[in-house]
Amino acid sequence: MARRPLEQRTVTYGSVGGTQAVDLLQYPPKGYRPLEVRGRVGHGDARWEHAVERLLTGGVYRGAGLAVRVIPAAGEQDAAHYLPVSYDESGQPVGAATLEVPDDEFSPSGERYVRPGDTVIVGPALGGRMLYPLPGRVVLREEGPDRVLYAVGTLPGHPLSGEESFLLERESDGGIWLTVRSFARAASPGWALANPALGVARRRIAQRFLRALSAPIPGASPLPSQRLAVEPTDPGPAIAPAERDVDPQDS
Repeated sequence: MARRPLEQRTVTYGSVGGTQAVDLLQYPPKGYRPLEVRGRVGHGDARWEHAVERLLTGGVYRGAGLAVRVIPAAGEQDAAHYLPVSYDESGQPVGAATLEVPDDEFSPSGERYVRPGDTVIVGPALGGRMLYPLPGRVVLREEGPDRVLYAVGTLPGHPLSGEESFLLERESDGGIWLTVRSFARAASPGWALANPALGVARRRIAQRFLRALSAPIPGASPLPSQRLAVEPTDPGPAIAPAERDVDPQDS
């Protein structure tokens, strides 16, 4: 039997929408390891508009040094397979919400926004060529005036099984924060041997996402803090103790 195209295949885990559980860090899906990284990426309307565009067009991946390719959802049947679980304030699941495939939406610069059902393939690149494709499926997207969220679940061919979500929030003082949450485990026994390295990679990539959305806005005058010299070996933005990545199994 011929293998179905990637865009027609299903995600490799069961807890779709699980990154939205309020108690994810304490009670992740059985066998999965949770992670949360949160940091401030800027302030003001210009930063918000720029961050939203970068987030919803895949620019957050490119800013983290990854190549990205999006295969648009082919119809209502694609998104209908992904019914993200909703949770009450105590973290108990209260049911699944039906997803509808909306019309395509585009950023002010003309780039298409990702939507539920899209297949997103990312990976390290060399000379414009993706070296190792990591396929995922957009399983959730929510938008509000001060809150934008989407989540991506793994597809066959990814070394991990699990889900990652990006939550961009604007607070009352104008500060803008990005929270990256995920739960994951090795997709196969062979990959399980690389679990320690994969865990480190998850954390470092999440921190790169923060740096991608806090980078200077193209065409805008740099802020005084952005004019400071940065050593080429700088590992990424400093994260204050209250904003450090959270991995309860590190202790």
